Amino acid sequence: MPGGDIIKVRPVLVIERDEALAAKATVALEEAGYKVVRAVDALDGLRKLYEVDPGLIIVDSALRTASGEYAYLRMRQASYLPIIILGSQEEAVDMLELGADAYMTKPPGFDELVARVKSLLRRKLCDDSMRGQARTGDPERPD
Repeated sequence: MPGGDIIKVRPVLVIERDEALAAKATVALEEAGYKVVRAVDALDGLRKLYEVDPGLIIVDSALRTASGEYAYLRMRQASYLPIIILGSQEEAVDMLELGADAYMTKPPGFDELVARVKSLLRRKLCDDSMRGQARTGDPERPD
């Protein structure tokens, strides 16, 4: 795909309380060429969301803010970045209905996790490109 490396410019923010899982996800993503920024709790994740300007967020479904709100809901309110939620099978439908772009049960298959990251970032790049054409008009297509 032309510009395929463009989707790897912004880091992936991994917000996961399970250190071993976060470490494995980090290794898999870095081996695929992504820069990874990690956070260990909801507050740290929200802070890093604003500090590092990630391209995508992977977040633990159980993480909550100090007010008890699910961290991913707060992140969805703050941005339209793709969000992959990791959690139990029982939560999958609820999490998708509440705004997750993808849901994976723990522990995820790390090859599949990388594939989902690639897919969501490609889609975001395409959506952003289409929005830009809609605003500026497509010079290749007469109106």
